[in-house]
Amino acid sequence: MVDVTKIFLFLLIFSSFSLPQQKEISTKKQELDNLKTEIQSLEKEIADIAKREKKSYSVVEKFNKQNFLLNQLINSYKTQIEEKSDLIGLLQLQIENLRQKTNALKANYARYAAAIYKGIYRNEFIYLFDAASLQQALARYKYLKQFSISRKKDLQQIRENSLLLAMKVSSVADEKRSKENLLSLKSSEENQLQKKLVEEKNVLKKFRNDKSAAAKELADKKQAEKSIKNIITRLIEKEELRKKELARKLADKRKRESLKDKTKPETPVSSSTEEEMKDFPSEGFATENFKSFSAMRGRMLWPVSRGVIIRKFGEDKNEKLKTVTLNYGIDIKVAGDFKVKAVGEGIVSAIEWLPGYGSIVIVTHSEGYRTVYGHLGQIAVSEGSKVSYGEILGDISESIEGRVMHFEIWKQRDHQNPEVWLVRK
Repeated sequence: MVDVTKIFLFLLIFSSFSLPQQKEISTKKQELDNLKTEIQSLEKEIADIAKREKKSYSVVEKFNKQNFLLNQLINSYKTQIEEKSDLIGLLQLQIENLRQKTNALKANYARYAAAIYKGIYRNEFIYLFDAASLQQALARYKYLKQFSISRKKDLQQIRENSLLLAMKVSSVADEKRSKENLLSLKSSEENQLQKKLVEEKNVLKKFRNDKSAAAKELADKKQAEKSIKNIITRLIEKEELRKKELARKLADKRKRESLKDKTKPETPVSSSTEEEMKDFPSEGFATENFKSFSAMRGRMLWPVSRGVIIRKFGEDKNEKLKTVTLNYGIDIKVAGDFKVKAVGEGIVSAIEWLPGYGSIVIVTHSEGYRTVYGHLGQIAVSEGSKVSYGEILGDISESIEGRVMHFEIWKQRDHQNPEVWLVRK
């Protein structure tokens, strides 16, 4: 029989891995439920506005934000699906390794059983009495005892492996069912998003030449610029805290090493900390090893394939509304391919929704540089993910001006003129 204590230990270990996973699943479910609640709330607001007012630009913003939340929901499902795929792959690898080990043990035990059956291993007492001397008999006794223990261990291990295999096979089946459910939910939300994008496009047509809508959008953009500046500031402060914490950990490490053996002469501290910092993995914000961002100045490829700048960096005068605003970036009207690409490798450090600029993605690059991509529709990346040069971040959404993308470059807290960076067409 299988040792009951070991079965209990197996189940205990298995549950110790399962409990944190269940907690994480519960947290993610709560996040998804919150997103769904907000989407439903916006749906009600849109319906209420449609009843009260025949023509209101606020309904466009509601649609836009709802689409942003749907996009977040889809990306959350996408992340969970990828995690499930990785977990299934790991479990299947563990199952294969267990099977190989179990099959090897079974083959070994089968050879032993066959030898017993054929009489190769005779009665133990006869084997001992056949010994030429007492010393040889003792040696044979020790060997037989050890051989017997090994065979029992093999048999026990086969039983334990079989139990573990059954548990892992069951886990794979559960994870596959969970993945299929997530794929179905993701597909459903993608269909919903496509319908909402069509609805938003139809609503936008009503405001193409509406001055009050243009004025409202302009006011929103002014506020959005302040919000972007605040987000950039928060990201810088977070990065500074990370560097301080790493410096503190490194100082503690050096101090501990110097106290290990006071009798030894003090080892000179290396000027390079790269090797030492391997003990302190970064948490999604380290960009030190990325290619130089400043080297791209004047030869940076555009974030869109085809487009023309309709609003330049700095002061921008709106002839229709007779207003002057400050533009922290440039606005590019795009034709044809609406995909938005990362201008350099970096970390997606923020995905936000702001009235006026809709969905924005902020990417952190090397040397304290950040790029901002506004007016995005469907977003293809998640916060914390690493992006390569030219990687698709999303596509450009519709606005009352058509497909217009907002693009900014920041060096720490200073906004740069993107035209100085972009290669001339």
